[in-house]
Amino acid sequence: MSRSPKVKDIKVKKRQLPKNSSKHIASINPQNHHLMLEQRSPQPRRQPVNNPQSHHRVIYRKPPVIRRRRSTNKLLVGAAILISAISGAFLAAAYPTKPYQQGELSPRAAAVFNDESFVNSTLLVPALTRPVNILVLGMSVLPPDVNQSDSQTREKGYLAQQHSVDGLSDTMLLVRFNPETKGITIVSIPRDTRVTIGNRTQKINAANKIGGRALAAEEVTELLDNQVKIDRFARINVLAVGKIVDALGGLTINVPKDMKYTDESQHLYINLKKGEQRLNGDQVMQFLRFRHDANADIGRVERQQTVIRALIKQSINPLKIAAIPHALSAVKPDIDTNLTVEELTGLVMFAAQVDRSNVEGIVLPGAPNGTGRRSVSYWLPDSDRIQEIVQRYFN
Repeated sequence: MSRSPKVKDIKVKKRQLPKNSSKHIASINPQNHHLMLEQRSPQPRRQPVNNPQSHHRVIYRKPPVIRRRRSTNKLLVGAAILISAISGAFLAAAYPTKPYQQGELSPRAAAVFNDESFVNSTLLVPALTRPVNILVLGMSVLPPDVNQSDSQTREKGYLAQQHSVDGLSDTMLLVRFNPETKGITIVSIPRDTRVTIGNRTQKINAANKIGGRALAAEEVTELLDNQVKIDRFARINVLAVGKIVDALGGLTINVPKDMKYTDESQHLYINLKKGEQRLNGDQVMQFLRFRHDANADIGRVERQQTVIRALIKQSINPLKIAAIPHALSAVKPDIDTNLTVEELTGLVMFAAQVDRSNVEGIVLPGAPNGTGRRSVSYWLPDSDRIQEIVQRYFN
C-alpha cells in the first residue's frame, strides 16, 4: 500500500509551520476555504490515509466555540435584584417619611441640624451627592434615667435596662460619609469629655438627658470649634444593638483578653475568653459594656471602634444588607433618627461600596485629668489637635 505524500510546508500570515509538528495542524474551513492555525495538545501519530483526489491530509473541524463564564454575570444580576428588593422594602416602610423618628423636633431643635438633602432621589437606588455627618448616640438607659419609681425597681430586684432613648448617652460617635474621598471617618467622643452646659461643668454624656438630641448635637459642634455642621442624628438603645447583630448573623471579633465581670444590681454578666471568635448579640453587648480595665473610658471607645469596623467589614454586603429592614423593624421602639428612608438607603449603599482600608476611626484628641478617685474624672479636650482633625477630615 502506497503512502500519501508528506504534508508540505504551508505559510500562514508569513509564519512557517514547523515540520512534523504534533502541536499544530493546518485546517481548512470548507465554507470559505480559509486557513486557520489551531492549538492542539500532542496526539499520537496516526497512520496516513490514501486519498487519490488530494495531495494533502485535510482535517475538517468546526471553529472553536468560546464559552464565557456566567458566574460573574449571575452575581451581578443577583446583587441588582437584592438592591432593588432592599430599596422596595425601605420605600414600603416610608409612611411616614421618617419612620424611625420618635416625636417631632421643635423649630429651634430642627434648626440645629442641616436640612439640606444629600441623596439623589432620581436614581433607582439613592446615592450620596455630598459629604454627610451623622451623630450617633448609643443609649444605656437605667430606671433612674427615666425617673422610674424605686418601688418598680424593688419589685424587679435589679436595675433593668429600659426601652428608651432618653437619659445619659453611653456612646457618642460622629460618623462622616464622604463620597468625594470614598471613605468613612468615625470620630469617637469619650463620654467623660468635659463641656460647659448652662454655665455648669458637665460630662458630655449628660447633654442628651438635659436637652435631648439637639443639645447633644450643639455640644459636639462646639467641641469642633463650630466648624462642623451635623446633618442628622441617630439614637440607638443598647437593647437594639444585640438584636441587630443577631439579625445579621453575629460578628467575628478578636477579644484582646479574658473579660469577666458581674454586676448583680443590673443583671450584667460578662464572661468572654481571649481570641478571635464569632460573637452573638448578647456577647457583643458584653464586649461593649466591659469597662474594668486600665484604659477605662478610652478602652470602651476602642472596643466601640472594633465593633463598628466589624459591622462594616462583615455585614455590609448584598446578603447581609437584605436583613437590615427586618432588623430595624424589630427594634423600632429602641431607635430614634431623623434620617428619611431614602437617606438611610443611600448611606447603606455607600457603606457597602467603601473599601475597608478607607474606614478610619479616631478618638477626640485630649487627655484624662486623673484617675477619678479623688475628684470627678474628665476627658480634657485638646483644642489645637481638634483643630487639626477638623481641617483634615471635615474641611
